[in-house]
Amino acid sequence: MTAGETAEQKTGGAPTVHDQLSASERSDSWRRRFLLRERLAGSLLFVPVLWIVAALVLGQVIPALEGERDLLGMKLDPDTARTGLSAIVSGMIAFTGLVVSVAVVVVTFGASQYTPRLVNRFRRDPAVKNALGIFAAPTVFALVSLRNIGRDGSTVVPSLTVVVNTVLLVAALIAFFALVSRLLDLLRPRRVIAQVVGYGEAAIREAYPFPFEAGPPRAPLPAGPVTAVVRNDGPPGVLSALDRARLVREAQRAGVVVEVAVGVGAFVARGAPLFRVHGPAERLDHARLRAGALLAEERTIAQDPAFAIRAIVDLALRALSPAVNDPTTAVQALDGLDELLSLAARRDLERRQLADDDGRLRLICTDPGWEQLLDLSLTEIRRYGADAPQIARRMRALLLGLLDSAPEGRRPAVEAQLARLDAAVAAAYPDPVERDHALVPDGLGIGG
Repeated sequence: MTAGETAEQKTGGAPTVHDQLSASERSDSWRRRFLLRERLAGSLLFVPVLWIVAALVLGQVIPALEGERDLLGMKLDPDTARTGLSAIVSGMIAFTGLVVSVAVVVVTFGASQYTPRLVNRFRRDPAVKNALGIFAAPTVFALVSLRNIGRDGSTVVPSLTVVVNTVLLVAALIAFFALVSRLLDLLRPRRVIAQVVGYGEAAIREAYPFPFEAGPPRAPLPAGPVTAVVRNDGPPGVLSALDRARLVREAQRAGVVVEVAVGVGAFVARGAPLFRVHGPAERLDHARLRAGALLAEERTIAQDPAFAIRAIVDLALRALSPAVNDPTTAVQALDGLDELLSLAARRDLERRQLADDDGRLRLICTDPGWEQLLDLSLTEIRRYGADAPQIARRMRALLLGLLDSAPEGRRPAVEAQLARLDAAVAAAYPDPVERDHALVPDGLGIGG
């Protein structure tokens, strides 16, 4: 039996490829939607430009509706109206520059206080984008509406235009206070961690769509050698996501099994392997296969829950550094890791195979398993925080909670982490009284 035949053995009652993917991945347009969503989410231009366009349209519509009439009967002087609108234009331009400077300072502080991995969340925040657009709207509307005041020697001031501009100015002031509140909120450790945890939970459900040991049957692994290697022929980048449905369809068309050479989140150099192919590769289209791998400048959480864990761990390590010395923030980071690990423990993390509609194995991924996620979450924090009683006690409470709630198959890895924690505490506390204190599980670190 050849390698291809071995890979294409059928399994009884096997599901279609759609049954093995999350709902968002099943569409043929997933790749386009994913790229568009990521581009819009990371852009600081799109939402402000919409506000600017709306202000331009409003600046044309309001004067057209009002014409040469003073609809509100305010009887304003043309020179006074022009002076007021001109002041709005110049003042809002300076004000917007000030606001942007404040936002940049806050983002810089957040990056230095927590981790640079979290800078992207400021850029993606809808409140920040809408605030920038609202600041620009009064300026644009005033510039457009100025040409309608005193035009052709008219002494009638379109009062509705002036009122709308004043309303936009008040809205910009309110948006300023809301933006300051939002930026301060985004700097709170608990808020930072909760937001990353929310993204991480969505990514876990996306990458691991099945509950633990509740997924459909798995196709057999390929037994044959690698017959072709598909390499990255474009610029280097980070593998940010995989169009898994597309890869399965392409592998089925070519009659092969495709193995992803690197995990999502890994850096792929120019010429480095992207995929390894098992089976006859004569019909394989390398370009179409490469299109199923989305490379970006940096990691994204969308299909990479390990990146959410990495960001929280980095935050904890920064808090535990001698320069910061803030173990309470590290305890809050462990709270977030507890939530992510509790969810991951109940998912089928070892399902790295996808079959086609006939039940034949077509795609093998390299997603991290339970042991890898545990190591990523706890190893470095244990290494740098075992001598802080809060960290040792909170980590023990985390592990004992997992030991109690995780499925039976997950518990040996948790017990191994407990043994490592015991060894680290024994090495960090020669005094038996201090050691016994550090060995007590405490959900608050100290005080629970």
